[in-house]
Amino acid sequence: MKALILDDIRISREGLATLLNKINPDIEIVASVATVEEAKQVFDEMSIDVAFLDIQLQSGTSFDLVDEIPFETKVVFITAYDEHAIAAIRKGAFDYLLKPINSSDLRNCIQRIQDVDAQTAETHSQSSDKSEENLIQSDLIGITGLDAIIFLKINDIVYLKADGKYTMIQTVNEHITSSKNLKVFETMLPESKFMRVHHSFLLNLKYIKKFQKEYNMLILDNGSQIPVSKSRKDLLMQRLMHV
Repeated sequence: MKALILDDIRISREGLATLLNKINPDIEIVASVATVEEAKQVFDEMSIDVAFLDIQLQSGTSFDLVDEIPFETKVVFITAYDEHAIAAIRKGAFDYLLKPINSSDLRNCIQRIQDVDAQTAETHSQSSDKSEENLIQSDLIGITGLDAIIFLKINDIVYLKADGKYTMIQTVNEHITSSKNLKVFETMLPESKFMRVHHSFLLNLKYIKKFQKEYNMLILDNGSQIPVSKSRKDLLMQRLMHV
């Protein structure tokens, strides 16, 4: 489990990291940062399973970061002020912990995350093979839109972009907003044709025109520019060699 800690107080970051290590040594603290800007950069470069965010920062609040976090990342808000609880819940928090952090509360939080992940993995395991088979047999996919189900040709999908809990789907002719999150489409669409090149983008590889290595940027046939996460760059290069 990869974790990020955002807190502008160094001692607080170190204390939380120590607690997490004691509770579950398998939790990998891949980033410990002090500002929203630093956290955004981390999300651009790698996938994070759980983000521990101190709400009140010197430069503002971590609520400013929430819209930039991929839907599948679980957000745990941490604060010394319990009046932030309602706002945290409205922001889609997985959990909410008060400072000083109680080790029992943190342990329960981690256990809930593991339980949810295990259930999700089991569900995907049971459905992914069937979903993949159905898609291979048909060139259509049903998109749950905001007010209707729209059927698209899979080959006409250029890319999909995460938009909070929604997904924007760009085809060769139009763009559609789906009420499903990007992770759902990553599971459904054939891996042989699509790749998650960035936490916000799932791309149909056949529409790539060129890759600007210096800027980690893909240029598509329609002129769109799609960023590539540093953590996905090598895998993308391997995939491009076999397209």
